Amino acid sequence: MNETIEVDGLAAQAIAAACEDARSSGLQLANYKLVLAEESDDYSASWVAKGKPQGHRGALPGLPEPSLLIEKRAGRILRKQLSR
Repeated sequence: MNETIEVDGLAAQAIAAACEDARSSGLQLANYKLVLAEESDDYSASWVAKGKPQGHRGALPGLPEPSLLIEKRAGRILRKQLSR
């Protein structure tokens, strides 16, 4: 389902950074949904595989799930982890 939501400029910057990182990593975005959480000075962005059974821990086979820590003010990726 495609849904349009309004976000502030800093969140939009974090979403753009996460999307750019995913594209440069070769992630097929059609297979994922982005989960963005706001923290005090950063955003946590996670790409979660669509169709994952509820309660399933870790990534589905062949679909790595990147998690990013993105600096709120600069939109810079501070840390990246892959769940496989």
